[in-house]
Amino acid sequence: MELLNSKLHDSQYMPKKTVDINCCGPFHITARTINQEWFNLSMNEVWQIFSTHIPFLKFAFNFDIHAFVLMNNHYHLIASTPDWNLSDGMSYFQREISRELNRQGNRINRNFAGRYFKCNLKNSHHFLNCYKYVYQNPLRAGIVSRCELYPFSALHEIIGYRRTMIPIFDDQILFEPNLDAHLKWLNTLPLEEDVNSIRLALKKGVYNLRKNPSTKKPNRLEEGLL
Repeated sequence: MELLNSKLHDSQYMPKKTVDINCCGPFHITARTINQEWFNLSMNEVWQIFSTHIPFLKFAFNFDIHAFVLMNNHYHLIASTPDWNLSDGMSYFQREISRELNRQGNRINRNFAGRYFKCNLKNSHHFLNCYKYVYQNPLRAGIVSRCELYPFSALHEIIGYRRTMIPIFDDQILFEPNLDAHLKWLNTLPLEEDVNSIRLALKKGVYNLRKNPSTKKPNRLEEGLL
């Protein structure tokens, strides 16, 4: 596993670890509810459903779960698939989640607007920026003052605020070498234009940052961090 070049970012609390990048991911995976309506159950109930089924992705489909955040009408998952079975695992996951939402909510309608959407993260910078983008969702939405305080996030469990349910794969980004420094990085709000760059890049099947529209040069986030 390579180390990030510390000169890429002048922040003293920049993460130094990377993950292996290959054709099995990691992927950013997301799905939204129909018409972007809120889930029909309380967030505590929806979280319980998701956190009950995510372990099946790990233990039945051998997914490596890197990050997970549940929002009011969508979710963000970062995962790798060593067995090349993303489609099988995610088809099971969304089908069973939807069935349980309907069972507990006493409804028969579809829950998700369609199939999940995946984006292949091509290198370590892409992964790290996506990692921060995902965990910062509730912070940028103004729901919490710090990422780790959001209760419907794997980060909340990793830090120790609640019993761990999500089987996160060896989070070397957060804990090595300095947890406080990396939490500071996670909680530092980036420029809105950088957030938009990440958002657009994740809408592609393969992560693709647009070039700077003024200079036509590669986006700075190709080699830098949020």
